[in-house]
Amino acid sequence: MNFFFSFKNNFIQSRLTIPRFTNFGKRNKFLKVFEATTKNNLWNINVVNCDFNEDFYFINEDYTNNTSIFFLAQENDIELIKKNNYSKLINFNDFTETSPVAYRSNLKIILKNGGFSSYQSEYPFSMIEKRGSILSPINNLLNINNDINIILIKNIFIQPSNVNFNLFFIDLIKKKILKQHNIQTNTTNEIIVEPSYINPNVYIFTDNYVGVPIFIGIKNNHISLEHTHPLHHYILSDDRFKKITEIKKKIYDIINS
Repeated sequence: MNFFFSFKNNFIQSRLTIPRFTNFGKRNKFLKVFEATTKNNLWNINVVNCDFNEDFYFINEDYTNNTSIFFLAQENDIELIKKNNYSKLINFNDFTETSPVAYRSNLKIILKNGGFSSYQSEYPFSMIEKRGSILSPINNLLNINNDINIILIKNIFIQPSNVNFNLFFIDLIKKKILKQHNIQTNTTNEIIVEPSYINPNVYIFTDNYVGVPIFIGIKNNHISLEHTHPLHHYILSDDRFKKITEIKKKIYDIINS
């Protein structure tokens, strides 16, 4: 199962388009779009009365924000989460689990009075149960000459809580924390990136929680989106997992020093 997310600030808005079909042509006319938000340490679930046609659901700016998550389910599926007293998210169905080709939604990020760009916004159920860390370079994903650079960190956690955790900008050569941000679970977190951080020595690192990083660059009212892969995709040697472990150890040494 996949969840879907969006983003909004005072100069960016977004729209979600979710297919009503799989890449094998499978359809389920009984599926609806639901919204989940955290409230008083419980999941609050509501059906979304969004526009749709034969092929897609359209979630416009009226529904998109930084705290809601969306998913496809049938009305009777919601009883499953009710039986757990709305205390954790449920793997409602396998409609969006397709292999070998992934099921794709579309997150359209729109710059007010400017351009737009798109990104797939699926967040697999397997990730919401995990604790861990994000480790990513930023130099190859952002441009120092942009008017503004933004990193979005989307975390969805199985429990309905907004827990604070840390995102660090760390210079591995200088062995120094450049900046520490406090971000939250079950939120699309926005971090403005200072131009001086965009160099090959600087990585972002989160402690305790995983998430989906999205990199936004804005220049002359145009906007671009990039995404990162797990760090082992950037290392070609056979011992890449060992090297990643060594990098993480260096980072923990810097954080704890």
